[in-house]
Amino acid sequence: MPDKTIHVSRKPERVKHGWVFSNEVRRGEGEPKTGDSVKVFDRGRFIGSGLYNANSLISVRLYSDEDEELGRELIASRLKAAYEYRTSLLPHESDFRLCYGESDRLPGLVIDKYERQFAVQAYSAGMDQRLGVIARVLEQDFGAESVYEKNDFRLRDIEGLARKTGVLAGTPKPRVEIAEAGAKFTVDVKSGQKTGFYFDQRLTRQKVRELAKGRKVLDVFSYSGGFAVNAALGGAGHVLAVDSSAPACELARANAALNGVAERCEVITADAFEFLSGAKPGFDLICLDPPSFAKSARERMRGLRGFAKLNALAMRLLSGNGILVTCSCSHHLSWQDLAQVLARAAADAGRDFVILDRLTQGPDHPALLAMPETEYLRCFVLLVR
Repeated sequence: MPDKTIHVSRKPERVKHGWVFSNEVRRGEGEPKTGDSVKVFDRGRFIGSGLYNANSLISVRLYSDEDEELGRELIASRLKAAYEYRTSLLPHESDFRLCYGESDRLPGLVIDKYERQFAVQAYSAGMDQRLGVIARVLEQDFGAESVYEKNDFRLRDIEGLARKTGVLAGTPKPRVEIAEAGAKFTVDVKSGQKTGFYFDQRLTRQKVRELAKGRKVLDVFSYSGGFAVNAALGGAGHVLAVDSSAPACELARANAALNGVAERCEVITADAFEFLSGAKPGFDLICLDPPSFAKSARERMRGLRGFAKLNALAMRLLSGNGILVTCSCSHHLSWQDLAQVLARAAADAGRDFVILDRLTQGPDHPALLAMPETEYLRCFVLLVR
């Protein structure tokens, strides 16, 4: 049980939010240090236990409504519940995001499961200090053959954490083959982007497969060919995948071959904006899945301008009955923000669209009602009218 205490004052609408910001903290007791478990009281009322960081704008990340330490037993219990939740909603899948931080009451922890290879990220100091325990739980309770940390990302900077990668347990395979809705993908955990694969786009990949039959498809920011492969599996006549990374393009070609669709998948290495600016119109389905345009609130306006430019370029390339699947992975850009920008981009491109669908991250990335920050992926499916 935590013996260190943080006293806070929160607005009523933030009572169930999982983060306590530094401007909400009134005082501490017991000399809490960064990474410690602390008890949190809101104007004298106990609200839960959390991980403390003296150097972050997020002073406390709550992990429990009870007075309890975040040790091996609780971590194992949380991961077991997370696993059972995902297998209940994705009964035919064995590869998924096992842990999604605050949504699984393990704040600051991401774990992706690739068969028995696990990729781990920690974006809170308290969770970073517990990576050894987490790796042992994955080995002992989940039969992990390897646990690899991919802690080389920007969010660690604001927590005062060094960027690093490396083996936490076992011996990682150079590459591992996974499956999603019948499609096969080779994942490079060590050298691939993020943790090696973007599980969050599973619903959008399924939608692309449904829409692709007989269409000429363009997949921009293709990475390892997730949309391209699904489009081909859905019956697309021809798929062109574009990415600026040569290793990513090599992986996309390998995945097209793995699924028996290489003859209909062309992969080229090119800058997305340069390619779109010089391409000829005539695509029936275009997928845009760029990196985040706004990684912080300060980048919001710049992000919206980048999103507008990208989509206007793509809209000009669509055929008369073309479909645009366009995605944003920043929680700083709201649904309304994106809808307004897309409307302006359509006007610039001289096209009219109707909204066929809106999609977000899959069920292995559950969004909390009380924490809008946990929903970040927003996808519009637009039809030329």
